[in-house]
Amino acid sequence: MTTLIIAEKPNVARKIAYALAEGKPIRKSIGKVPYYELTRDGKKIIVAPAVGHLFSLAPKEKTYGYPVFDIHWVPVYVAEKGKSYTKDYIKALKELAKRADEFVVACDYDTEGEVIGYTALKYACGVDPSKAKRMRFSALTKKDLIRAWYNLEPTINFGMADAGIARHILDWYWGVNLSRALSSSLRKTSGKWVILSTGRVQGPTLKFLVDREREIRDFVPIPYWVIKMILEKNGEQYTATYEKDRIFDEEEAKRIVEEAKKGPAFVENVEVEQRQRYPPHPFDLGTLQREAYSAFKYSPKKTLDIAQRLYERALVSYPRTSSQKLPKNLNYKNIIQNLAKIQEYKPHAHELLGKGILKPVEGKKDDPAHPAIYPTGEIPKPGELTKEEQNLYDLIVRRFLAAFADPAIRESVKVIINSNNHHFILSGSRTIKEGWLKIYGKYVKFDEIVLPKFVKGETINVLQIKREKKKTKPPARYSPASIIKKMEDLGIGTKATRAQILETLYSRGYIEGKRTIKVTPLGIKVVEALESNVPDIISVELTREFEQKMEEIIQRKLTKEKVIEDSKKTLIKILKEFKNKESEIGAKLLETFLDTQKNSKKSKQKSKNTKELTTEEETRIKQEVEKDNKNPNIIVGKCPKCGGNLVVRYNRKTGKRFVGCSNWPECNVTYPLLQRGKIIPTGKTCPECGNAPIVKIKERYREYEVCLDMNCNKNRKKKS
Repeated sequence: MTTLIIAEKPNVARKIAYALAEGKPIRKSIGKVPYYELTRDGKKIIVAPAVGHLFSLAPKEKTYGYPVFDIHWVPVYVAEKGKSYTKDYIKALKELAKRADEFVVACDYDTEGEVIGYTALKYACGVDPSKAKRMRFSALTKKDLIRAWYNLEPTINFGMADAGIARHILDWYWGVNLSRALSSSLRKTSGKWVILSTGRVQGPTLKFLVDREREIRDFVPIPYWVIKMILEKNGEQYTATYEKDRIFDEEEAKRIVEEAKKGPAFVENVEVEQRQRYPPHPFDLGTLQREAYSAFKYSPKKTLDIAQRLYERALVSYPRTSSQKLPKNLNYKNIIQNLAKIQEYKPHAHELLGKGILKPVEGKKDDPAHPAIYPTGEIPKPGELTKEEQNLYDLIVRRFLAAFADPAIRESVKVIINSNNHHFILSGSRTIKEGWLKIYGKYVKFDEIVLPKFVKGETINVLQIKREKKKTKPPARYSPASIIKKMEDLGIGTKATRAQILETLYSRGYIEGKRTIKVTPLGIKVVEALESNVPDIISVELTREFEQKMEEIIQRKLTKEKVIEDSKKTLIKILKEFKNKESEIGAKLLETFLDTQKNSKKSKQKSKNTKELTTEEETRIKQEVEKDNKNPNIIVGKCPKCGGNLVVRYNRKTGKRFVGCSNWPECNVTYPLLQRGKIIPTGKTCPECGNAPIVKIKERYREYEVCLDMNCNKNRKKKS
């Protein structure tokens, strides 16, 4: 009897082989594909890898129009260019399957892993997937893998497999057909074939990003006033704010200030409150992505990629989970004892172990497939982790340890000051007991504002009462982390696919910006064209409905055939509407698309001619142009348009210097410069134009200040 275990990736296959082998497994290969032979309990086992998806969907006949629904599973190397290496893995599985009597799927236990295993069995091995058993685990430690081996499930999870297959088919139907429709509409109006895309999740995601852009665009700031009291106690100054935080009537604000100034000011009341702050729940993937963005500015996709690498090294559990609960049968004590071997966690681990009972806090969300993300207790070898991997590992370990720690105790103080019957609030807060903050505090921001002691009735020494004019601000743009949270809240996409949807929007040129997401003109026009003609394409409700049906497939409440057929009928109706309005949609896209192309070409051309000092050639040009300038690439001020740094740049062709924004090509602000003299920044903005920085030009026998804007009146007053 020979058992073939199919793993999702080569390094996972290696982990499984070394965990199950009695002794050391024998590594062999078919072509470039490694596999392992071993024995356990007298049974011969072969462990062989896939390399992610080996099969993909493609049309049965080559066609360029739409709609297309006649599709089938084909090898990935046939469906997608650049994945020819998958051919070797399919060949290896096909050959190894001939030697096997029993098959076990050991891919990641989720819908994608089940699809990988299902298609590998059916199309590579030529085996009925219902005949295979399932090896289920959430971590790649030896203990977890051996436990999974001795607790094989009788079949793969057909609920997840069917849901995964349905998702692939729906995504193909919607993504390919709608993208072809968009591209076709533009071709009919422009005469050129340009690839545009949208999809079942991509369209709705872009829609609410555009909605935020509209909120920002249409926002009209409203002036308001904030009233502050500057007071002094024990030689220190403190600022109290008026009880009404925003006053929209200037006359009212003036009246309050004048009346409050008359005093007398005294402490009307002091409110002190102590509250317990419980530790944060263990990580699900979405929370990990948001926390990693906050701590390290890692994109959601980058966080997932790093977490996957840590999982494959058996350092953390499976990351694609929506659970915020740790498994009840997990040996918490053993994991914490192992983490105590790492010096930076040693004091925290020993303190937790000294408590006796180890009971973690948990969140509300659960996932039937996998628990929350936790460190396995395996210790990384010295130098094994990159800086980015170490950062994420530290975040996960500290979050895990913090879940077992005592609550923190925070004290808030509210001093209510009465000045001529007008009330001002002076607030303070501090940590009384650190609790879990000792472990996780480096990733949490709490204000520590310690106030001196105030007693009820005491007189306040008021230095100043003033009003400050401010304006209401538009809603903030989404960050890569907050957009993932928005998708999660709306119920579109999955924990495993949301980050990739965001990457697709970037790659299509629909959005831009690393820290804050801005929709490009092309992205806005795509949404405008669709919502005014075929709004169902970007309907969050419709997308969420199909996501819910996918969950019902997993629960065996619906069949994949029913969901696929319903989706197909809906899409046929949408595509019929699209075809009727193809010209209008194309016309809507054309103008902005051509402008985008034109601007893109200009940016590329400018970036070829101008760039920062980076090569030896440019260094030589700068030295020849200005030998006496010791630091020619100096920052001379802030860009009035985007807030970036204005720096001295040199034209690669002419060698002439000028000032440009460091955010080029996103920001195109430039200023010409005189080609002689040393440039010295002054840190001042020109009072004449109120816009451009002032720099000092130092020549051999004189020096003078100029405004960078050569049209400014300041330059007419240049001093010798």
